[in-house]
Amino acid sequence: MNKINLEHPFTPPELTKLNQEITALLHNEVLDEKSFHALSVKRDLCIKDYLSTLDLAQQTQFCEAEIKANEVLVECAQQLFNQSLKELSGLIRGRKAVKKYY
Repeated sequence: MNKINLEHPFTPPELTKLNQEITALLHNEVLDEKSFHALSVKRDLCIKDYLSTLDLAQQTQFCEAEIKANEVLVECAQQLFNQSLKELSGLIRGRKAVKKYY
């Protein structure tokens, strides 16, 4: 996976830690989907908690910057989904070929 940057000038330390964990996970040779999902859920909760501590102007700035980071994360998730779908279709084709000769 390409270099992934989920950080922006308004990223709080708690979110930075989660972003680093997600980035490290995405750079692994084999992705642990359960960990990816769990970290994504934690990241969402962290963002919601952090937003509740900000005033309206800060919320706007944070959200505008965070949208870009989320787009990167969604793109990564979509690539992983497409890769899984490709692998699954290959398995299905292989299974059909085995049945054909069985």
